[in-house]
Amino acid sequence: MSRKPLILEKWDFIVLLGESGGGKGTLVKNIRHYWLPELKGASMGDIFRRKSAEDPEIQRMTEQGILINDNITFEVFKEFAEANQPGLIDGYPRNRQQALDLIKFVKQKGWRVLVVDIHCTVEQIIERLLARNRADDKLNIIYKRHTDHLHLHPLVMGEIKTRPDLFDVIHLDGTRGPEISFTSFLLYVLRLVDMLYFYELNNVETTFKVEENEASINPAINRWMCGFLRDIQENIAASNLRASQ
Repeated sequence: MSRKPLILEKWDFIVLLGESGGGKGTLVKNIRHYWLPELKGASMGDIFRRKSAEDPEIQRMTEQGILINDNITFEVFKEFAEANQPGLIDGYPRNRQQALDLIKFVKQKGWRVLVVDIHCTVEQIIERLLARNRADDKLNIIYKRHTDHLHLHPLVMGEIKTRPDLFDVIHLDGTRGPEISFTSFLLYVLRLVDMLYFYELNNVETTFKVEENEASINPAINRWMCGFLRDIQENIAASNLRASQ
C-alpha cells in the first residue's frame, strides 16, 4: 500500500489540544479555508455526541462532562486516524493514558504528528460556551471540564514532549482573535518547514491584498502565507512525481 502524501512532506497527522471553547474549532475552519481545504478532520466531542444518540451511557457521560473510557476513546481515534491519514483530530489525547496510547500508535505507524496546544482564559471559555447554548455547556459542567483540564493536560504534554522524534509542538494563545491566532499558527508552521523547500520557490506569485470588507490586515497575511505553503506542497508533489518516473 503506497504512503499518502504528507502535509509539507513532514506530518501524517495534526492533533489539536485545549479546552472546549478555546478556539480549536475556529482554527480547523481557518486551516481548511486558507490552507488545506480537503483535509479530513473530526472532533472527538462531536463523534461521541453522535454515538450518544445510540448509547445512553455515552450520552450520560457526555452531558455530565465525564471523560469516556480510555480504551473506547483510543479505538474511536484509531479508527478515524487510520481512515484519514493525513488528517486532523480535535480533542485527543486528554489524559496521560491516552497520551501513552497515542505515542504507541504513532510509533507503530512510523508517523510524525503536529500537536497544536491552544491555551485560553477560563473567562473567555465560559463566555464562548454559554453563548453557543448546548446541553453539555452548563456552567457547572464547564467548570468541571476546566478543572479536569488543569489537572490532566500537563501530564499529557509532559509525555508528548518526551518524544520529539514523533511530535512537533506549537503553543497558541486562544484568547486573541481567530485571524490573529491563525497568523501565529502559520508563522510557527513556516518555522518548522525544511528550509531547503524555500530555496526552490523561484516562481512564487502569492498575492497580498486587503479586501474592502476586511477590518484588519490579518486575513491578507494569512492568505499570503498559505500561498507559500501551497506552493511548497506543489513543489514537493512535483519533485516526488519526477523521482518516481
